[in-house]
Amino acid sequence: MKRLIYRFLLFFSLGVFAGLLLTTIGCKNKETGEAQLKNKKGILFDKQGNPIPLPKDKLIVVNFFAYSCSSCMREMPTLKKIIQEPKYKDKFVLIGLALDATKNDLSDPVFPKYANHNRNFLFFQVPGTPTTYIITPKGKKLVIIYGAVTEKSFRKFLDEALEKYKKLQSQGA
Repeated sequence: MKRLIYRFLLFFSLGVFAGLLLTTIGCKNKETGEAQLKNKKGILFDKQGNPIPLPKDKLIVVNFFAYSCSSCMREMPTLKKIIQEPKYKDKFVLIGLALDATKNDLSDPVFPKYANHNRNFLFFQVPGTPTTYIITPKGKKLVIIYGAVTEKSFRKFLDEALEKYKKLQSQGA
């Protein structure tokens, strides 16, 4: 019985030591990666830490989603449909950030989807999917939407964002 306990303690100690060693190595790499990211300017970043190109003349609808989220998948056609309506087409751009993707999917020009980088969570809280933000070209949050939208509610949120943005512009911000 003592032998069994000694073996357990030996393997446990080795496991703890190995874990600490790997954590130390991982922290050094993480610090280097964070330093590299700090040198990259941007509001949103893809999985590789590259800044996502954003327009300077439109409001940005940032949709955090997961491919494994059925509500997210059902919401996407609604987002695409409404964003292309004449009232909104020239005022908004739609960008998706997939929480469970490893590669960017830019095949859809109306709704490009990027694999999310965790750095985005420093500025955008995502308690669940879908979570959608409407932001200015400089990254100021105008509207936050938790959960899936309907056509009616999405139009309401877009109109609200336009109102807030006009108010900001009139104040010179």
